[in-house]
Amino acid sequence: MIRNDSSNVFPINNIDTILHMFGEHLEQLGYAVHTISSYTKDLKDYIDFAHKNNGDFNSADQTTVRSYLELLKSRNLKNITLSRHLSSIKKFYKYLIRNEISDKTAIIEMSNPKSEEYLARFLTLSEVDQILNIETKENDFTVFRDKIMFLFIYAIGLRVSELVSITTSMINKSSKVIRITGKGSKVREVPLLSVVFDNWDEYMIKREVIMKEHNESHKSIFINRFGSAISDRAVRDSMKRLILNSNLGTDFSPHTVRHTFATHLLSNDAEIRAIQELLGHSSISTTQKYTHVTNKRLFEVYNKCHPHS
Repeated sequence: MIRNDSSNVFPINNIDTILHMFGEHLEQLGYAVHTISSYTKDLKDYIDFAHKNNGDFNSADQTTVRSYLELLKSRNLKNITLSRHLSSIKKFYKYLIRNEISDKTAIIEMSNPKSEEYLARFLTLSEVDQILNIETKENDFTVFRDKIMFLFIYAIGLRVSELVSITTSMINKSSKVIRITGKGSKVREVPLLSVVFDNWDEYMIKREVIMKEHNESHKSIFINRFGSAISDRAVRDSMKRLILNSNLGTDFSPHTVRHTFATHLLSNDAEIRAIQELLGHSSISTTQKYTHVTNKRLFEVYNKCHPHS
């Protein structure tokens, strides 16, 4: 075991090994591949900063972390992003301390920056319809698939990582529910509306043709034009294509579509606890931001329509 004492501190050239071990630790705890990748990237940036400003990583302390967060803040990053970086750093030090590699307990006790008030953006029902009604040419697999992925996120409330993980063994036309493994390996069951199977047969035929053309053989439902399983980044790019093809004149991301799922349910009197379960939120406070969204819209309607406003 590598120890952090006066006779044997680990040098910076061993940090890649430590990060790899930390990544394996997170994987054992059930963290998603995308999350582990984000933590690793954040930590590499912090370690590089600590090395440049302290001479070596072992000399870093809470002052170093504060200086690093100030650097990020100077780049106009929001507090929620600063909190994510600090969370990565604290988890890493907690792992180091548990394995007797570090003794910097003061770092894991640091408080996160106060989050700004955040109102989730969402699409209106007419905007959703406008996207789903985009015309596609017969040979245009990409936009045809993009619309189906959009529908899945909107009708099921999926995260991008959850969408790309759907396989042929998880869903078929007779399915009434789908079991989703979300953050922290938390499993939830979400009912499937019949609308998710609109154009399903046509999509699955096109999918099979493309996979055969490129000699691909896997169970991922959503694929790219080369027959490989689609990536998180490709899903985000697909939303940009839908923006261009729909002529909406407004940007949206996969997360906006997930927000739309929750907001439309809440606007139609769904119980917030039920929405929490459908989204896979661990805390009700995360779901409650949608209450602020619908309240804001309510006040806008009131001010616009009341005769004495």
